Amino acid sequence: MKLLPRPSRALAALALALALGCAAAQAAPDCDRCQDLPRLYREMLEQEFLRAKFQSWIAQAYYPLSIEAMQTQATNALTTAMQGNLYGVLAPPAGDAGAAGAAAPSFGTVISGGSCQLVEYVPRPGQSPATRPVTEQQIRQKLCKPLAEFTIEHENTHIKACTAAYKAGDKSVESVEWFVQSDAQAYDAGVRVLRDAIATLARKCQWAGSTNVRKPDNSMVVPTPEEIVTLTKNVKAKGSAMRRATQ
Repeated sequence: MKLLPRPSRALAALALALALGCAAAQAAPDCDRCQDLPRLYREMLEQEFLRAKFQSWIAQAYYPLSIEAMQTQATNALTTAMQGNLYGVLAPPAGDAGAAGAAAPSFGTVISGGSCQLVEYVPRPGQSPATRPVTEQQIRQKLCKPLAEFTIEHENTHIKACTAAYKAGDKSVESVEWFVQSDAQAYDAGVRVLRDAIATLARKCQWAGSTNVRKPDNSMVVPTPEEIVTLTKNVKAKGSAMRRATQ
């Protein structure tokens, strides 16, 4: 099925490729260790930033003039945040594979023409990224479980909305307003899955937790960035102690 020459569903898991670095091209890398918490947390901060961006457009009822403009504005805003203080104390070291770079899309859903198809963005030097069909199984093979599951949840939110809109004959389905609304809902769904994964892993890493397990929106409460730093340091310290004891 012919795809649009431009990405038709903007910013699906937008910063995923940047957060993973070259690991995104490997087969199902693990990210279930305590040392992976900062990486997962940075991904959550990126996704929450994008959710807030789309929600701000909705709250103001002030939308970009086109889908392309929406993509550009959101991409540039995230890139600026990534290169600024988005990560706070969890900023990756300079030269690290997950170091802040420029935001770029990784996966998306084709809306135009009613295909509602899951696709992967393929970078092309000097050009807009191309798209190719991808399956949930292939996403799980490329990404570790928490990142794969939140990406799939995000895109499935689009696929369901797209399918329902075309079935109902909703003529607004390819408008900027529809895209913004759909993106806000998809980021919200994906963030919930990612927060659940972070909270579960943090507890396994001896995070004491919070007196309030869930936020008002029913997503799980996660450690603060400072608590993530402490958990990671504790794991490294225990690891060093174990190595010394066995030497």
